[in-house]
Amino acid sequence: MGHSVRVFAGALISLRPFLEASRHAKVFALAPNASVFIVPFTDDLQDDLHAQVGTGEWAETGPRLSTGDMTFAGRASSQAKLGYLETEYFGGMGEQSGVLWSGGQLVLGPMTLANSGDGAGRPKTLWPINSVLRELGISVGGHFDEFDAFGLGGYRSNDSIFERAQQITV
Repeated sequence: MGHSVRVFAGALISLRPFLEASRHAKVFALAPNASVFIVPFTDDLQDDLHAQVGTGEWAETGPRLSTGDMTFAGRASSQAKLGYLETEYFGGMGEQSGVLWSGGQLVLGPMTLANSGDGAGRPKTLWPINSVLRELGISVGGHFDEFDAFGLGGYRSNDSIFERAQQITV
């Protein structure tokens, strides 16, 4: 079973610029009583952002974000922290990436962690997505880690988010 998502996460105020930039942007809550929300980063949304800020350059490794995407995200974080979360796993093997902006500045990442499926490596507390989510205010509580506490474990793809997550009207 795979897990492949690309989302921006943050308070509603940090996600509003995406709504203003594209009719393809939709805000969702992954868990009841959420205080941190997501905008799935679809190809259509990315194309709309590139039309406004330019594509920029692409890194050969790491998250699938261009420098144009990074610039837009930095601007969106001017009033509240904004994170980017990306997974690409199949059968326990793959990678995840995380980036965090605050006050218009890149403050964490981009970070990517590859997992060969053997369970070895750095502790889950230091995985990119958990690190970003913790900075956004997600606490583990009674969950396995921040990833599960946030609700990402219940959605295997951006399509499943569009199908089953609670859409928020802003």
